[in-house]
Formats: sequence, C-alpha cells, structure tokens
Amino acid sequence: MNRIPSTAARVACCFFALLILCQVLYPQAPAAWNIRLTALTVFLFLGASVAAAWHRSGPRFALSLAGLAFLVGFGSEILGVHTGFPFSTYWYTDALQPQLFDVPILIPLAWAMMAYPAWRIGELLGNRPVTRALFAAAALTAWDVALDPQMVSHGVWIWPNSGQYAGIPLINFVGWAAVGAVLFGWWALGARAPSRPSRWCLTDLLGPFLYAWTWIGETVAHALFFAGWTVAIASFIAMGLLTVPALLRQWTGSATA
Repeated sequence: MNRIPSTAARVACCFFALLILCQVLYPQAPAAWNIRLTALTVFLFLGASVAAAWHRSGPRFALSLAGLAFLVGFGSEILGVHTGFPFSTYWYTDALQPQLFDVPILIPLAWAMMAYPAWRIGELLGNRPVTRALFAAAALTAWDVALDPQMVSHGVWIWPNSGQYAGIPLINFVGWAAVGAVLFGWWALGARAPSRPSRWCLTDLLGPFLYAWTWIGETVAHALFFAGWTVAIASFIAMGLLTVPALLRQWTGSATA
C-alpha cells in the first residue's frame, strides 16, 4: 500500500484545499461573481478528483473514468435539452458559456468531476460489479438533490413546469439514476475489484473525502445561504445515507472486494 504521497496526491490535496477555500468564500462573494466562482469550483474539483484517481489507480484509470463520465454526461444532457428525456423538460440559460448543442461545456465537466468520488462510494459499499455500479449511480443522484436547486436559484437552468421538489420534477432524479447506472455499469465491466481499504492511507481517503466534503458543504450552504432548510435536509439525508456507511467501511477496512 502506497503511504508516501506521490506527486499526484500532492496535486490532489492542493486542489482540494483550494476547492474548500473557494466554496467557503462563495456564499460571501457578490452575486456578480457567482458564475465565475461556479466555473472555478468545477475546475478545482475536477483537478482534485482526477489527481486523486491518478494517485490511487494510475493515469489511464483517472483519465478514462473522467473522459467516460464527460461523454456520457454530455450525451445525456444534449438528449435531455432537446427531447426532455430522461430528465424531463428543461433548458440552460446563457449564464454559462461556452455552449455546444445548447449545453454549457461546464456541465459535462461537472459530471466528470464527481465520477471518481461517486465510484469510490460505490466501491466501498458494493460487493460485486453490479452493486458497485448501482451504489455509485445512487451517489451521483444524491449529489443532484443538492446541485439542482442551487443552480436553478442562480439562474443557470430552468424547469418550465414546476415540479414536486424545489420546483424540480422528481422524474429528473430517476433520469440521473438511470444515466448513472449506464455510466458506472459500463465502467464496472472493466474495473478491477477494489483492494481492502486502509484507514489512514491517503490513497484510499481522497475520493471518499471529496464526496463527504460535498455532503457537508452542500448541506450547510443550503441551510444558511441558498435554497433553505428543506433542500438542506433532503440533501443531508440523500448523501448521508451513502456517505456514512461508506466512511465506516473505510474506517474499519471492511469494504468487500
């Protein structure tokens, strides 16, 4: 087990620290900075995620997973914007640029940034490829419980038909789960079985900690600054139901292979 931080691990930790700083400052910044800070947050998170995956499993793994998530996310967003399937009817405003096929390029980058943390949650909770893929898809969907209300409040995308959750139709989350299952199911076909995690090994900690930080950060941000307590509680429960048992398995070293 690699206990000496590699260059990739140092890069991941630097991006992670800058990400935390950016997200802490985000709610205090002027509203005019929201879009720039949103873009910066995505790039910092993506850098931390790819570097963490690189450190644990090598460059081929890291770039392949991020690239697959980008392509699957981009394809599903193009389909969603132009057909309403599988997320229901929505569209992007001009707030995020550049755009291709009416989808901001930043959006599939956000899919790519969360792919590795969600996959690590799936690895910790699943005992076979199918269950790893399903747990990873659930982790991706749980994140969207927090993400969508925040981005709607910032005017990044619009749902013309008010839905059941913060103005968002519940079918959106079914769509996220389905696309996540396709993404991680595809990935699980060629992924090797995970090794038993080590409590204090940086190699194993970076991915779960990125997801755990997102869980806590989104909960606090919504409760104090963004969509309010309803969304804060919903995202706390949705992400927490996966984060807590995954971290317990990380802590005890009991993840099944």
